[in-house]
Amino acid sequence: MALTEPNVHWRLRGLRRMVIDVYAWLIPLVMVNLVWFLLCLTVILIPPATAALYEVAYDGTKGYSPSVGDYLGAVRRWLFKSWLWGGATAALIVASVVALNFYAGQQSPIGDLLFAITGGFIILIWMIQFFFWPYVVLQQEARLLLAARNALFTVLGDPLLALLNGGLALVLLAVSAFFVAPLALLTPAAMAILGTYSLREWLLHHHLIEGPPGG
Repeated sequence: MALTEPNVHWRLRGLRRMVIDVYAWLIPLVMVNLVWFLLCLTVILIPPATAALYEVAYDGTKGYSPSVGDYLGAVRRWLFKSWLWGGATAALIVASVVALNFYAGQQSPIGDLLFAITGGFIILIWMIQFFFWPYVVLQQEARLLLAARNALFTVLGDPLLALLNGGLALVLLAVSAFFVAPLALLTPAAMAILGTYSLREWLLHHHLIEGPPGG
């Protein structure tokens, strides 16, 4: 028996609607994701190509079907700002990995503690990433620092939601690691939709934005 909307926990409504919309828009989403994959082969376009997926996902919350034309327009709009965030994130990841390798070689309790703290920091960065771009596209004015702060507060304020979404994203990535086709055809777009829809439900639940739940 199918669940009706009132029987769906609010933390799962984003996932529920993501599944519904991905099924309804499967062909246009595959086309958009293929363009994302081709743009990412250039390496230099990875940040704007990925950021644009979240604008497509945000349009989906308003009922607009994705299109390659709209997606390419979003890539152009995020060309500069996406690299500000992408560069900062890459620098943090590299510094954290170097620190992990260093602390792993320290045979002392302090080294073990710092290793654990750095590992936790990397996990926190991953969780913030999940909500960062959804916050950016939800803002009337794209302010990266404000979006990063809001993403951090959301993760700290609702770690269960962050862990749920992070776990689902890891499952999608794990599947893509073994089969290249999901990565090229659907996985990044599905992750962008899940993050955006999930954040919207969180904001609705906490009465931070107005609108019908799950709709």
